[in-house]
Amino acid sequence: METYVYADVIIIENLIMNYIILWSTAMLLRRDYSNVKLIIASLLGAFYAVFSYLYQYRYLYTINLKILFSFLVVIIAFTPYKFKDFIRTTAVFYLLSFVFGGAAFGLFYFVNGFKSLEHGIFYMNNFPVKILVISSMLAYIFVKYGWDLIQYRIKREKIITKLHVSVNGLTIGIIALIDTGNSLSEPVTNTPVIIAEYLSVKELLPDELRHIFDNKDENNFNMIANVVSQSDWVSRFRIVPFKSLGKENGMLIGFKPDKVSLDINSEHKNIKNIIIGIYNNELSKDGEYFALIHPDILNK
Repeated sequence: METYVYADVIIIENLIMNYIILWSTAMLLRRDYSNVKLIIASLLGAFYAVFSYLYQYRYLYTINLKILFSFLVVIIAFTPYKFKDFIRTTAVFYLLSFVFGGAAFGLFYFVNGFKSLEHGIFYMNNFPVKILVISSMLAYIFVKYGWDLIQYRIKREKIITKLHVSVNGLTIGIIALIDTGNSLSEPVTNTPVIIAEYLSVKELLPDELRHIFDNKDENNFNMIANVVSQSDWVSRFRIVPFKSLGKENGMLIGFKPDKVSLDINSEHKNIKNIIIGIYNNELSKDGEYFALIHPDILNK
């Protein structure tokens, strides 16, 4: 039984597939690209695929030459000037190549199945271009949203940290978000303010302050002033005005802790001269964090 392959079909199929992979690489990396460069690199890859069917050119398909050729394709398509950029682009190019190839292989098997030859060897008969395009589109959608999710989780892990607050020898831990949008400071001393949910710091507060927050009286500043003036917390007590958290002109009750530290970049960082503002509501709807850290404290 003889099997015939047509160079024009191989070139067209590989040209389409190569272009989709290179274009998807540019999209995922959010980088500028030239269609002309992508087409040239794709066409080069398509002709390289044709030579794989010619016995006299089999020496071009050793693992080392395949890797070198893929480097050449990336260089032609994107012209990366920095080594770090080249490695990153090549890694994404390989990732998409494997994902798209697997998607095409799986979709073809699902639609047509394989035809067995002999000795356990299988081949795909009449691989249609439309399956190639559809599988590439599905693979791109899967990779794009999967990639976005991974990046989202990585970013979240970088900016969510553990906060430690100490008052009168008692220390509590709070999961906190380093919020670049939080520029709240105490207006008199310009001290940065960490906003924390009431329930997360409740254990540190004296009974008289707990009673105020439990009864939702945190906006009754006359009551608060009377209570605090008669407690040991008179030197810790702070009032911080703000224009967010659902209010245009609000006042936030705060206190000055004995010690604050946080875990960031595998280090334990002690923070001096900070105020904890108490927010009697939820900061995160999904309970992912319970405090907002002023970004300026990272430079302290």
